[in-house]
Amino acid sequence: MKRDYYEVLGTARGASEDEIKKAYRRLARKHHPDVNPDDKEAESRFKELSEAYAVLGDKEKRAEYDQFGHAGARGTGFDFSDFDMGGFRDGGFDFGGFAYEDLFGDLLGRSRRPGPVRGENLNYSLKVSFEDAYKGVEVPMTFSHSAVCDRCHGDGSEPGSSRVSCPRCGGTGQEKIAQGPIQFAHACSRCQGTGKIVSNPCSSCGGLGSRDKQERITVKIPAGVDTGSKVRVPGKGNAGSNGGPPGDLFISVEVPPHRYFRREGSDIYLDLPLSYREASLGDKISVPLPDGKTTLLTVPPGTQGGQKLRLKGKGFPRLKGKGRGSLFAVIKIKVPKGPKGKVADLIEELERTMDMDPREGLW
Repeated sequence: MKRDYYEVLGTARGASEDEIKKAYRRLARKHHPDVNPDDKEAESRFKELSEAYAVLGDKEKRAEYDQFGHAGARGTGFDFSDFDMGGFRDGGFDFGGFAYEDLFGDLLGRSRRPGPVRGENLNYSLKVSFEDAYKGVEVPMTFSHSAVCDRCHGDGSEPGSSRVSCPRCGGTGQEKIAQGPIQFAHACSRCQGTGKIVSNPCSSCGGLGSRDKQERITVKIPAGVDTGSKVRVPGKGNAGSNGGPPGDLFISVEVPPHRYFRREGSDIYLDLPLSYREASLGDKISVPLPDGKTTLLTVPPGTQGGQKLRLKGKGFPRLKGKGRGSLFAVIKIKVPKGPKGKVADLIEELERTMDMDPREGLW
């Protein structure tokens, strides 16, 4: 009986497409006939791996296999029983997006020289006040990163000199090791696969091509950021290598909570105390905004406690969209504590005059 395809690749059933691809690539390199000449067991194992990947590496075929097992995989169109191994080498088999040389080129002496490599990204955190997050702010910050050497411009050689062929690999960029009929190749340990070495190191960077640098910049924090927002500063990461571009600087924003504003997405909530008179008869109330300004809110007559009155367009700007959110004033009716004397008498008189049961219709 055929083994379970997940077992063949050594992956779990819930493995991602990338995990399945990596597992196949690792095992295919290990058991390929070019690496194991005249080894029938390795050849058989390689066929089994390729059959498993032909199914699990295809989204639709994998779904059928997950539901029906090997019976569902019969319609894949692949027959591995009498497959000529030369077909794998000569383009007769699809490696699921891998070229033959991508899988086995370095084993056969065909590894490639390294090209330009982009520098690493850097991550810094920055605390921004609630008020600044509302209106946007420019923040000066100092950070450290590696930058291309100003003296040698990234080459690593002292100006006026140039790199020479690596004596270890003879300028090929590769070191080769023969094991039986197979020739293995890997990047030269001295020149890192470039084929060239620095003969006269730069006096400023010591031949590295880059130097640690402390830099002060002004970061523009857009209005509307929240905790978890990231601001990208292009080209301010670490320097690249082999002529590659620098990485980027990412600023992770943290916005502490406000003492009386509450934020939900682009909307803001504010508890607004009202007196009996303001809530009953209505009024215009001055309401604060997070930028230090104020705006007028119209309170309609008969406003109830807990009611939310909306000020459209007074919330935070939407980072991924147009316009702004709203400011909601949550009404809190302010009553006197332990009224006595004339105040108590007036409240009693108001109650009798209104003749209203506040719990009418609730139960």
